[in-house]
Amino acid sequence: MSQQLFNLSGRVAVVMGGTSGIGRALALGLAEAGADVVSTGRRTTLVNEVGDEIEKLGRKALRHPVDASSRKSIDALRDAVLQKFGRADILLNSAGQNFRKPTNDVTEDEWNGIMDVNVTGILRACQSFYEPLLASRRGRIINIASLTSFVGFFEITPYAASKSAVLGLTRNLAIEWAPKGINVNAIA
Repeated sequence: MSQQLFNLSGRVAVVMGGTSGIGRALALGLAEAGADVVSTGRRTTLVNEVGDEIEKLGRKALRHPVDASSRKSIDALRDAVLQKFGRADILLNSAGQNFRKPTNDVTEDEWNGIMDVNVTGILRACQSFYEPLLASRRGRIINIASLTSFVGFFEITPYAASKSAVLGLTRNLAIEWAPKGINVNAIA
């Protein structure tokens, strides 16, 4: 029963930040459920490693590094996905950065860097993959939020603020895009 419930055969999943940590684990989980998976990040060696693991699970992979802080890079990824697979059904946004530092010492450049990757990077990916997800007629977006979306932790204010913003972005995309057939959720 659970095999059928979580069967993703015939679907194509794109995992931003899918080469380490939670993103990597989820990318492999999607492949185990039957999806072909594009697990991507900035480091080519890690992109290749995860691609190998996906193929060992009997699924197709695409090895294409991406920089979440660059719309051009994300659009190039989207184009490569569509060229190879002809579709994108699932977008999982797991790319993120964090550092620990007293808030009064955080520079604006550090703050903006975290926001650019953790929040604007998700917006870029959602916008870039909007049309393919819409065409899928069963598009799914999963954004990785955090416990810090709900509670405070010591000396990680930029990260906590960014993950709170991810939750707000997710809520609003869910309302706006659900009538169009794109389901948007966050995991914290």
